[in-house]
Order: sequence, then structure tokens, then C-alpha cells
Amino acid sequence: MTLNAPPAASRRQQQRLLDVYGPLLTTHQREACRLHVDEDWSFSELAEHLGCSRSGAHDLVRRGLAQLVSFEARLGHAAELERRDALEFGLRARLHRLEGSG
Repeated sequence: MTLNAPPAASRRQQQRLLDVYGPLLTTHQREACRLHVDEDWSFSELAEHLGCSRSGAHDLVRRGLAQLVSFEARLGHAAELERRDALEFGLRARLHRLEGSG
């Protein structure tokens, strides 16, 4: 997972990484990333909320997201969850088809 993916895919990936690895970030980083990724706050809004400059808010989010990508590269938990979600979806669809034909 990279941060250079198309915006919609990137946002979805960032949300998944934040869900999986968010607790490993500092409270400050986690809150800034959550507000930016999940709540779609601008860096200006974050800066005002956090009491720092816009560039400071940008750096905080950038470093936090980079750490999330690094955790995923080393641990792969988010990719494994994606794999399991896809497998579960396929099994549920198959079960639904079997129930419908019986």
C-alpha cells in the first residue's frame, strides 16, 4: 500500500491502516490522522485545532501516515484482513446461492 495511489483508493487504504495500526501512533498523531483521513479536515482546520502552523499539521499527518505504511510493510496485517474479508464475502455469496437453490 502506498500513499501515491489514486485519491479514493488512497483514502480507503489510509482508513484501513489507521484502523489497524492507529493505536501504535502517538495520541497526537492518531488524532491528527483520524481528523484528516476520517473526518476530511483540512490542514488549516487541523492547525487551528492543534494550535500549530499549517505546515506543522501537514508534517504531523504525513509522518503518521508514513508510519502506518511502514507498519503495514513490515507486518502485513491490513493486507491479511483484506484477504480474509474477500474470502468471507465469497463464502457468504456462495452460501446465499446454495440457500436459494435448495
